[in-house]
Amino acid sequence: MSPATFQQVHERLVDAFYQSTSLKQKANREWLLKISYVEYFWSNIAKVSLPDMARAGDQAMLAKAGRVENEISLDWPSVYTNIDIIVNQETPSHRDVTSTPTLLDSLVSLGSHNAKFLIPDLGAELAYSPGTMIFLSGKILQHSVPKWEKGERIALVHYMKDKVHDRLKVTRPAWTTQKDILGLAVRYT
Repeated sequence: MSPATFQQVHERLVDAFYQSTSLKQKANREWLLKISYVEYFWSNIAKVSLPDMARAGDQAMLAKAGRVENEISLDWPSVYTNIDIIVNQETPSHRDVTSTPTLLDSLVSLGSHNAKFLIPDLGAELAYSPGTMIFLSGKILQHSVPKWEKGERIALVHYMKDKVHDRLKVTRPAWTTQKDILGLAVRYT
């Protein structure tokens, strides 16, 4: 689902924004509304953990206002420009080619499964239990979720498309550092 996905119009050289087809479906809009309180929660985690990245996401959402063709109005609950839902699917090893390295993906594991999250570039095998949230530079690190033994796996994958930021002229952030996060803690106390 995406409130404003960048795509090139067939044979014209004009760039336009469109809502994803799935977001136009009433059932999907209703589902997004029902989970919006949780999406706000995950966005707030991103705002604390990755403040510059979250700010870039908020700026993209503000910049796209009124620029999406045939947009169905809804309050987008995430700092991320896109949300994908993966249900009971293995995720083959891959890198995400549509984003900048500093626009970290947020992966939220739900369900009743016992899956593992693999990052071969680091030789890492992480427990990917329901309730797990992972921030990952999917552009840099190859990652996968292979077959698991039991249970249902649901993953909410949050990410930002680099071309959306390009088109909206929103600057991508530098890497978040510990100093950035500690600076936020001081401002909020």
